[in-house]
Amino acid sequence: MSAAACDLERDDDDSCSSPHEFDFEEQADKTYTVTKTTTATKTASALMVAASAKAGMEDIDRERINAILLRESGNSSFMERQRKMDENSNTRILEMKQRLAEKDSNASNRNWRSDMERNVIDPQIEKYRTQRRPLSTCVVIDMDSFFISCHILDQPHLAHIPACVGGTSMISTSNYVARKYGVRAAMPGYLGSTLVKEISEGKETLTFVKSDFKLYKRKSAEVKAILEEYDPKLKMYSLDEAYMDMMPYLEVKMSNNTMTHEAITKHLNTTASNNNLKAQLPLHEAFRDSTIHTEVQNLLNSIRQKVKDITGLSCSAGIASDFLLAKIASDFNKPDGQYFVGPTEQQIQDFVQPLSTRKVNGIGRVMEKTLYGVCGIETVKDLFEKRAEIQYLFKPATANFLLRASIGYSDCNKHREDSVEEEDDEAIHRKGISHERTFAPISSWSDLCNRLEMITLSLVQDLRERNLMPKTVTLKVKLATFDILTRAVTRNMAFVFDQNSTLSSSPQDL
Repeated sequence: MSAAACDLERDDDDSCSSPHEFDFEEQADKTYTVTKTTTATKTASALMVAASAKAGMEDIDRERINAILLRESGNSSFMERQRKMDENSNTRILEMKQRLAEKDSNASNRNWRSDMERNVIDPQIEKYRTQRRPLSTCVVIDMDSFFISCHILDQPHLAHIPACVGGTSMISTSNYVARKYGVRAAMPGYLGSTLVKEISEGKETLTFVKSDFKLYKRKSAEVKAILEEYDPKLKMYSLDEAYMDMMPYLEVKMSNNTMTHEAITKHLNTTASNNNLKAQLPLHEAFRDSTIHTEVQNLLNSIRQKVKDITGLSCSAGIASDFLLAKIASDFNKPDGQYFVGPTEQQIQDFVQPLSTRKVNGIGRVMEKTLYGVCGIETVKDLFEKRAEIQYLFKPATANFLLRASIGYSDCNKHREDSVEEEDDEAIHRKGISHERTFAPISSWSDLCNRLEMITLSLVQDLRERNLMPKTVTLKVKLATFDILTRAVTRNMAFVFDQNSTLSSSPQDL
């Protein structure tokens, strides 16, 4: 895999993370025993992208799937690297447990946890709680198995057989039929084929569809055009996901019953370009909360239906008082559904506390394992109850993110939380834009440069469209051994692109 990326100098301050054309989400069962044997499915689920809780995979035979994955890939370069990474994680977990034990044994104040909660953590929690929105109008739209669904429009038979976009090297997305066999994104295609063949007892085979990014970009643009009618300031961080604030649309619609949708859209576009326009009367002061929430749910249903009618694609959605909760909720009623989380503290805690920590956007496999290994944390409720340990053990940025996650809070002006994997928790809040491609191993320098040129030109096009000016260019290369190399160059003056300029020389020189 090769990637080109830029850190950006932006006019706004939305602290948004990068748009990615691939948005692979790694999931794994919560099993952390790491061994070098080829028995026990624990190793498979701990070391690799295995049977997960993604939509469409609720009732799969995880034990059997993990056993097949381990058998087929136990001695691969990928698994060897994962073992090394897990050994490093295990070492880190032991070090953190030792630090915690030393704190308990050496602390002059045996009540350091309660003191830290009372004096440091809980006042911050109270501050976050007072900043919550009074209404649930934050929406995350997530297209259902987007890549393969685009192909199903022209090849309807793909909806009824195990099918995926990608090849034997890597799968970028799978349909819901394939997911029942454990086939998912970021899985080598040969493993997906083996899963389908064995679990179906030879009755079915996995069909591969070649990726078509021109198609995906075209359909994504169609979806975006529809959604922008309701929120011209929406954010899209991948081709298949949108973050929307429905409050402005609802304020106009509910205050002016006679206004048509077209008139509301025109008004919103005018407002978006003129921040000095007089604000509407706050919605929660003019209407009952229950009335507003009924309206937003009905509106979202009509938006999803409009997307389906115009593009032929279905989407799911989450509605909440902030985007962290809305993102989690968007996965609760897939495919072609939506889920509402109320704005009261009780409604939020009832929703978020039972969740596994992995359900929180930004907590990946390594962080999940670390939380469990050090503190026995499995759920968001556990995360809250162990907040003193988190504050003591982790770096401030990571601890603060986990604290917000433990109460289901995020800043409504920040649409997404970045990953807090401990290998790179310094990267939190980094602003950038990147493009990545996965392809079969190649050794020719000219071929590699040609690939890099294509990625770079695509990245430059995105920079032009967004009028962004990067100062830093970073090249990331994943080798056939799955080791990752990165190189970066930073300029004092930002890169500025006209129609004839490119970034191609910069990444190649790295």
